Amino acid sequence: MDRKPFNAPFTVYLQGSRQFRVIGDLTDASDFLFDRWAGNDSASWMFAMNQCSAAMLSRTSPDNARSSFITAMNAAGI
Repeated sequence: MDRKPFNAPFTVYLQGSRQFRVIGDLTDASDFLFDRWAGNDSASWMFAMNQCSAAMLSRTSPDNARSSFITAMNAAGI
């Protein structure tokens, strides 16, 4: 399976813990959104999930999905 890497991976530090996740591709991003925020229905979360899905289908670039993921993280205070 083509994981569709980002041009630049990034690290997400989880609040209240000493854990972190490296997000390097679309699979990492969508897994993080689903695993950590499965019940979230905020506009930024929905947009990030939609962008990840669209990028996996080659309807947008992986880096557009990366940008929307970072926006969602910032909106959530992560």
